[in-house]
Amino acid sequence: MATRDTLIPKESQCSSGADYAALALEALQEPADAAYAKELMDREADGCQFTKDLAACAIAYKALGEQGRAEELLQTAEDYCMSGEEQIALAEAKFKVLGDKSAAVGAYEKALKETNNLDPLIDLAKNVMSVIADSAFAKKVLEKAEAKIARAVEFSKLAAAAAEHVLDKDYAAAIFSKAADKLSSVPDLLSLAAEVTKTLGDPQKAKALYERALAGATDFTAAKTLIESAKQNGDTVFMQAALKKAGDLASATGEYIDLAEGLASVGDKPGAAVLLDKAEEAVAGLDEMQKLVTAVEAHLADDAERLARVKVKLEKRQANHVRYMEFQQLEKDAASVKQFLALAERVRLELEDPFYSAKLIESAEALLDGTGYQFSRYKPILVAVDKNLDDTAWLGRLLDRAAENATDSISFRDLAVTAATLKHRELGVSKARAYLAAREAALNADPQAGVYDTAKLAEASFAATQDAAEASRLLDAARAQAKDHYALLHIGRLYASMGNAAKADELFTAAAAACSNGDACIQFIDRLKGFALPADALKKWYAECGGHMKAPTDKLRWAEGIADALNDKAWATEAYSSLASQFTGSDAARFELSRRSRADLNYFGTARRH
Repeated sequence: MATRDTLIPKESQCSSGADYAALALEALQEPADAAYAKELMDREADGCQFTKDLAACAIAYKALGEQGRAEELLQTAEDYCMSGEEQIALAEAKFKVLGDKSAAVGAYEKALKETNNLDPLIDLAKNVMSVIADSAFAKKVLEKAEAKIARAVEFSKLAAAAAEHVLDKDYAAAIFSKAADKLSSVPDLLSLAAEVTKTLGDPQKAKALYERALAGATDFTAAKTLIESAKQNGDTVFMQAALKKAGDLASATGEYIDLAEGLASVGDKPGAAVLLDKAEEAVAGLDEMQKLVTAVEAHLADDAERLARVKVKLEKRQANHVRYMEFQQLEKDAASVKQFLALAERVRLELEDPFYSAKLIESAEALLDGTGYQFSRYKPILVAVDKNLDDTAWLGRLLDRAAENATDSISFRDLAVTAATLKHRELGVSKARAYLAAREAALNADPQAGVYDTAKLAEASFAATQDAAEASRLLDAARAQAKDHYALLHIGRLYASMGNAAKADELFTAAAAACSNGDACIQFIDRLKGFALPADALKKWYAECGGHMKAPTDKLRWAEGIADALNDKAWATEAYSSLASQFTGSDAARFELSRRSRADLNYFGTARRH
């Protein structure tokens, strides 16, 4: 019971006008001591200079029945009001002193404009409800808070405020719905689901969030979070689903065993069996093998075939324990990609343990990650996976990454050939054809792509698949783009390398016809010499090219090529003889100098002089 005697000691704890006003209101509680309350206010009110203190004193004077004094202080409080926080105190005083709800709302509006963060906005909404009980305005305050939040915990806090303080569960449900649309991580969705159950008591809405979290889990850590959530909620069905999801994302023997034991504990033996299958495939050491046998004995003891199989494997591990220890030491000493890959192959051959081999290849790949991609460096990894493991998913990932980085024709050709010649032939060939098709589509869509791009694609296609028909289709497309003897010769050489001599001759003939002058003829024969053709073939094609020359000067330049490019003096002599009559006057001197320097064997003398 509060009396003057019990309240006077509390004065020492008061430090502001608002504190003294609160003490005065306490004095007015039964048994009321109005005289003491007025004494406090008369002593302290005139010294107040802040809106919060003045507003509190005005409310106290209103309780004392001194309306005029209360309104006087209220006016001073309004005159001094400077901040949103002070507007809140002013709003309460206007409502309690004047009974003017619209004036209070006006002050709250000013406070709302100056309030921006989540917690202050929630406090403002609470104040609105406690003072004027205006749920519509309180909701308006919380709606402003919606724009300030992004995390699950913030959405949950806002929804709880809407349900508990604004008494609007529909609005709280709408907040949760917006949160579900914006958030996607497993922890966020699980947090929301728990808060939906707590705030709304709606298991169906919570279930939908749990299912979204389950569908969105992409790693083992997230899946474990789902399992813990299911344990806390005691939901057996969701527990089974979470355990199976985690099983899809696990990769280590211990993880599979733990998950299998979890499924067995909720009565799902078939699911446990599936996970123990995966555990058996992933075993990479004696300890893991022992744990697997123990798990099978505990949960699938009635599966005699399985139990016998894992026990035999355990015995093998135990028998080869020394060898495993040796390999583990070699693994510790390995420092390069080459060393890890060589060790992986030894493990496959000597221990017949693909999972240990996989671990070693992973270590080799980890050494390359983050160093910048080059297919020539990653190719040994790809080959090792193909040779030592039966892991098409890993192989496909390596191939696809190589395809993404094969920006030049050399690395692309190497990739296509490598893919098509893998031990996993069906996967490799299908991947190679897919990459070739994608490359062709990209070239067709690129206005800058030229004849050599298409020709190189044809070369890569034939090297990878040995499909002459497909390569010829691409070379025909390149032929349609070819405008000069260089491109025509290049395409002809590719046809020749495919064994299509007729097509090669057709392109060489077209290239000879495309030579417009004597210099072009020399360029033509120089390129042909690079194809390692026999001398008679070179003479044939050079003669073909010369037959297209019309001007005497071009014919002369062609004749010079016989000596310079083919070093055939006899043929050069014949050619010069056939051209002599076409040069007269000043041109004759030019012709004679050319003939003597190239076709006259004695032009430089019969004896060498030193």
